[in-house]
Amino acid sequence: MKFTANSITIITLITLSCIEASSEKIDTRLLYKNKCKICHTTRLVTLQGKGNLTGPPADEVMLHVKEKYPEKEEAVKFMVDYIMDPSVTKALCASIDKFGLMPSMKNTITPNEAKAISEMMFDTFPREAFSKMEMQSRRGITFKTIDRNGDGSISPEEFKLFRAKRNNIDPESFRGNLYFQKVDLDHNGKMSKDEFQKMREGRMR
Repeated sequence: MKFTANSITIITLITLSCIEASSEKIDTRLLYKNKCKICHTTRLVTLQGKGNLTGPPADEVMLHVKEKYPEKEEAVKFMVDYIMDPSVTKALCASIDKFGLMPSMKNTITPNEAKAISEMMFDTFPREAFSKMEMQSRRGITFKTIDRNGDGSISPEEFKLFRAKRNNIDPESFRGNLYFQKVDLDHNGKMSKDEFQKMREGRMR
């Protein structure tokens, strides 16, 4: 098969354009703004300022992710999977009871875009100011502070009231107790001291 000068030029241009397209970087900031920020704000939110949010802020999301998955590769892998196929069993944050389970993004972004967003979030959040604020707010939280009636266990209602007060939100705004069901390991409808400790070892929110 013979190639003319014109055909070689065309092939070269096609090859170069393919290489350029494959190496084009995803604008993660713009992608996040268009696809994620409506629910996960990037502004620094205090505990008193959570009442009007539509989802947990980016700082909070990444604080919990990094507590569970401190290594970037593990964290990004988890996030991509959760973004594409969210479920209660995978959830790390009790905010699912306030905001509900996030919808799958598999029809909105590609796996590569999800990976790029996850990497950007790992590198950016949580900011130091948020981490300090969160760690300070966790001090003094004990089993007894949540077990209001002192019966030696935490009920779903007690857990909801504790979280509502801590996050300055209306208890009636909670959609359910999915997270409580997750940490109630023996599924008896109440949280024991042992279950509370296991929850705290994973994360408290």
